[in-house]
Amino acid sequence: MNARLLPLLAAPALLGACTVSRHDQVKAHAQRTERALVSERDRTIRSDTLAPARDARLGHLSTLRLSLSAANIALGSVPYAIDEPKRPAAYDVLDEVYSTIEWNIPLGPGDSLKPLPRQFQGNVLRLD
Repeated sequence: MNARLLPLLAAPALLGACTVSRHDQVKAHAQRTERALVSERDRTIRSDTLAPARDARLGHLSTLRLSLSAANIALGSVPYAIDEPKRPAAYDVLDEVYSTIEWNIPLGPGDSLKPLPRQFQGNVLRLD
């Protein structure tokens, strides 16, 4: 075999190994969201804000954390509990959940929060 053909034959295999699954993409988004939430929590704890305002802010962040935990559980169950044809929709919903949580992090407890997607109301993934 010609030595110049070897890189051309190996290229598709190498490119295929570099692709990231939809599950891994959404998981990376979840990890970025968690880092942002933890960073904001830590910033709030260190702030000089009066205790009642700080407690309200931490309560807001705790609510977002609860939604994040529920989304992470749903994400982990997608490959096992969701039929293959519905998985792309599940990943889309969860990706939107993570984006919504990120959107709501800088908002305060009295602000009008962006609601979670309709398919994730009550922190439960529904694909009906």
